[in-house]
Formats: sequence, structure tokens, C-alpha cells
Amino acid sequence: MIKILETILANLQAQRDVMLVTVTSSAGSAPRGAGAHMLVGTEGALLGTIGGGRAEYESERIAQKLLQEQHSGSEKFILAPNDVEDLGMICGGKIEVLFTYFTHQNVPVCTLLQQILAQMTQHRAAWLLLKTNATTTQLGFYSRETKFIGFEVALTKIQKKPQYWQDEQTVYYVEPISQSGKVYIFGGGHVAQALAPVLKPLDFYTVIYDNRPKFLTSEFFPTADELIVGDLEHIEEHIKLNKEDYGIVMTRGHKSDFSLEVQLLNSPIAYLGVIGSKHKTALHHRQLKAAGFTDVDLQQLTMPIGLEITAETPAEIAISIAAQLIQVRAQK
Repeated sequence: MIKILETILANLQAQRDVMLVTVTSSAGSAPRGAGAHMLVGTEGALLGTIGGGRAEYESERIAQKLLQEQHSGSEKFILAPNDVEDLGMICGGKIEVLFTYFTHQNVPVCTLLQQILAQMTQHRAAWLLLKTNATTTQLGFYSRETKFIGFEVALTKIQKKPQYWQDEQTVYYVEPISQSGKVYIFGGGHVAQALAPVLKPLDFYTVIYDNRPKFLTSEFFPTADELIVGDLEHIEEHIKLNKEDYGIVMTRGHKSDFSLEVQLLNSPIAYLGVIGSKHKTALHHRQLKAAGFTDVDLQQLTMPIGLEITAETPAEIAISIAAQLIQVRAQK
């Protein structure tokens, strides 16, 4: 979403109007759900996708028409063959698309975009607010720290999924655009080096934690958001975990892995995954029970880590872990 907002701002500053195309609701087997975005200029699509195919083609065409007319709008698409007004697609779903017109003449929108982008770099849970009618677009922003910027909506609309509603001639859209959860990777070895760059385009804020300074460099981790050198036995001295964070354990030794498992099972995190074989898993389960953890506690532990795709190489294991994190985030 940051890239979308940056591109909107760049175009407005260059005195080019743009249209933000947003899927606001979907049903059935639609290719993309609510929150999918595409940015369209006078010459066509600039960035993003709402799923491809005929629906995206028609949305791009409508966006260009509305750009010429200089106003916003909305459209419903039936993605099934042989229905009235369908697109002849085989998905079998329905989507509603919002077309939000941004004009370079709206100086307050440019100012708000700059404020929103500055807030998004702070890595905190935040929501984008859109308020639009045929000819006017207002932007807003909400986070628990800054409260509302631009305009306000009922706090009941601040949810984990996009919200869309209409009041007379005005359309409102609220979408979570950043989360406060971080992915802590404990251990800077080969798998961690393969995993970090995979997580970057997936919008996971990634922290690499190790007790070996030589591994925590930009050469090994050019895409990591943070690099922390610290004692693996006392991570609380360097980080404070919360219920939205993810813990991934892949150090160079069983002893340090076990110590981290104990510390992380006693922390309020969303996900705990540990790399290891079935033999290591069974051994650690016995040790954790001996340390006082219950079967319920161990249900919080994903070990071996990652989706089962018969991964073997560091690159393959990285894909299986990233896929599992996507799954956990979606379920949240």
C-alpha cells in the first residue's frame, strides 16, 4: 500500500490526475478480495492489480472514462457465465469496485498523503480512510497513537478487514494499511538469509536477532528492517514482544533453540515456529513438558516450521515458512 500511496502523491505533484481502483467487497470465487488496489492514469494502469482478466480490463476502461469526466464512481461485476450483465468469466463470484478520483488541484489531499506516508514508516497499526462523492475525495488516517487525521469515522469501523458503506451520496471506505506485528528471526544462518528477502515484498517487518555480530550485516541481510545483536538466553533485554509478533527459531544449536522456545512460549506472540526434524520435535516436546509446559501450551508451537511441501534447501524452506506466515496472518 505504501507504493500505491507514494505513486498517487508523485503523480499529483507532477500535476497528473489518477484513479484509485479498489475492490470493496467480494463474494464467491472472485480472484481478489476486498482491499485489492490498482492505480490508473490517463494512459492506463500504473500499478497494482485487482485480479487480472476481464474484470480488471473493464475496471481500467471505466477508470480512464471517469478520469476524463473528473469524478469518482462504483461498479458491480458478476464473474460468472450466462448471467445477466456478466463478464463471461468462470470464477463464479461477484465483486464491487470503487473508483476514487484524485485531482492534482486538491492540495489538502497531497498534504495528507505526505502525513500518512510519514506515519506508515513508524511501523504501527494504521488505517486509511476514504470519503468520496462524485467530484470530491477526502483522505483520512487513523492509528491508536495519532488518532484521526483528515476526518473521523465511528471507531466500530476500525476493524481488521476493509469496511465499505454509503451515506446518501457519500461513500466511505476504511482499510487497514499497516500492522504493528514484527517477524523476529532468531539465528542468522543460511535459512534466515534466504527467508528475509522473501518476507520483504510480503510486507512483513523483519528483525534478525543473533549473538554473532559477524552475521548481522547488510551484506547478509540487505532487506532486513532491524538487526539486533544480543544474548539468546535473555532476549527480554533487547526486545519487547507483543501479541501481534511472530517468532521464528533457527539458531545453530539445540540448546539455544530450546531456551528460545521456553522464552517465547512465555511471551504473548501470534506465532512460534521452530526449524527441526521430527526427532528434534519429539525431543523438545518431552523437554518442554518436563519444564512444566502443558499440551495446550505446546499447541502454540509449530515444529517443524513451515507448510509441508517437502522442502529441503534453504530457499525451499524459506518459501514454506513464508507461506505459513501468510496463512497465519490471513487467519488473524
